[in-house]
Amino acid sequence: MLKKAFIVIIVLCAFGSLSGVFLAGLNIYTRSTTLLEETDATPTPVENIQAP
Repeated sequence: MLKKAFIVIIVLCAFGSLSGVFLAGLNIYTRSTTLLEETDATPTPVENIQAP
């Protein structure tokens, strides 16, 4: 019985690790494919003022 419980704990830990890797990959994927808003993507140009 103890051996079976130990195997169940190992399986749950492995499943949790795989889920974490999947969620991290999904996060990277959504960050790379999400379009930024136009106001955030284009910074306001700074005018060059020349001293006389």
